Amino acid sequence: MAKKSKPSGDANFVMGRLATEWEILQQFMASQEEVTVEPLDFTWGEEALPYKYRFTLTAKSMGRPSGDFRLKGFPLANFPMVETVSFDIYLSEAYPVVKPEIYAVSTVWHPNISPKDGFVCYVNDSTYDLTVHLADIADMLLGVVSWADIHENPDDFYRRVEIGDYLNPDAAGWAYNHPEEIANFREYFYTGGGIDFEFGDETMGGES
Repeated sequence: MAKKSKPSGDANFVMGRLATEWEILQQFMASQEEVTVEPLDFTWGEEALPYKYRFTLTAKSMGRPSGDFRLKGFPLANFPMVETVSFDIYLSEAYPVVKPEIYAVSTVWHPNISPKDGFVCYVNDSTYDLTVHLADIADMLLGVVSWADIHENPDDFYRRVEIGDYLNPDAAGWAYNHPEEIANFREYFYTGGGIDFEFGDETMGGES
């Protein structure tokens, strides 16, 4: 695999943090089944450490709807559902001072994911700090694909929609008009079921 150029800052600090991140990620994967981590590229030197990763989450999420649709009248049942979602995570030479960049590899529909290039807005610069590890980011991404970030913080979500602060305004507009559909999605896939959905020709029924 390709070797990354030497960090522009304190190389020992950066390499030490990369080693810590890889160790934490291996412990994280051993403790749960929802996330797998694949190193994609490595640093220079004798002790090659990963600086680019692919995180794959085994978690249902909404795929991007195709064609033209009316936001107010587009039901959840018309969305394609994806079984797993992958994200590529890039660490710069200034990591961890500079936060990682994240791009969705899978076609996912969410207010915080750009429909153009998959760029993910997962944390503001003002709230990111050196205590945020990649395992924490995996939890944040699970919150994105499960729509927990929207469902559990509705006041912040409505405020951000009203000022146009989302990468995918169509997804934000749909969620703004369909909070009950997001609740149904989470009820069915993440909190025990009990609801019947029809996706195409297949009916997925919960407990009666």
